[in-house]
Amino acid sequence: MRTPLAPGTIAPMPPLTIESPSLRAAIDPDLGASLMDLSLLTGDGHWSPLMRRAPSATCRCDETAMFLMAPWTNRIAGASFTFQGKPFDLRPNFPDNSAIHGDARSRPWRITDRTPVSATLLLDSREHEGVNFPWAFGALARYEISPDAIEIDLSVTNLDREPMPAGLGFHPFFRRRLWADRDEVRLRAPVGGRYPCENQIPTAPAIGDTISAALRELAPLGNPGLDDVFNAFSGEATIEWPASGVRLTMSCSESLDHLVVFTPRDASGGALSHFCVEPVSMVNDGFNLAEQGQTGTGVRVLEPGQTLEGRVRMSIERLPAP
Repeated sequence: MRTPLAPGTIAPMPPLTIESPSLRAAIDPDLGASLMDLSLLTGDGHWSPLMRRAPSATCRCDETAMFLMAPWTNRIAGASFTFQGKPFDLRPNFPDNSAIHGDARSRPWRITDRTPVSATLLLDSREHEGVNFPWAFGALARYEISPDAIEIDLSVTNLDREPMPAGLGFHPFFRRRLWADRDEVRLRAPVGGRYPCENQIPTAPAIGDTISAALRELAPLGNPGLDDVFNAFSGEATIEWPASGVRLTMSCSESLDHLVVFTPRDASGGALSHFCVEPVSMVNDGFNLAEQGQTGTGVRVLEPGQTLEGRVRMSIERLPAP
């Protein structure tokens, strides 16, 4: 099925920075075109991160500020799935024996265009050995920054000669507190329902519940210990840090109609310093669920040459002082 090119050598690239007068972003081409930092200029002239800042020497995508997911998102149970009646096995890359978050996030990407406020990066799976996906695919990411927003476009294209299932998404790690210790972060992310899951793998279609209802209102996030996937995402999420006086509105394209909310805890049960609001095009284990006949999974079947696109715009507002 795969039609590989001879593996090429992609020269290592240092992280690149795009910047406006009040927002600054750092992107690492060598680490899945991941966002390493997104910072806002404060009134006292300091750059304060809105997301957790990646360690300067990290080589792990799960330590970044935000990584990109393609050609699938979240988990594939047992690292295996069936598509159009044929079984496929992937390499597990998570302790629960699943294949998680796609292959693109761990690959070096090429910079194809950049300006002081934008960057475009490209991945062609045929240039890499050991790709953890049965079909050849391409991915394109474009970041653009303005004084009050960052916009990220992501697409995945079938470069093979047979149809393939596909999904894509964004995995940001937002900070619970910015520069004010009194920050009590608030979240609003209207969704339809939550998927009943065992070990983050859906066991039934999404249903409305108290957690889904709570996400429809702007309220303190608290420490709910979520690692859940929701359907019928409205396409707009709001995050506020009241004491710091900042609101972030995440506006998403229609293709991103599922949402994962992750509020991790430490060993003692306390909330970690970050949380995730992840707009994605498909439900966890969507390849298997779609093959089983479940509707509304968000899985797209791409014919050769077809592309799935997604866009996230994060707009920043300054709120009146509390």
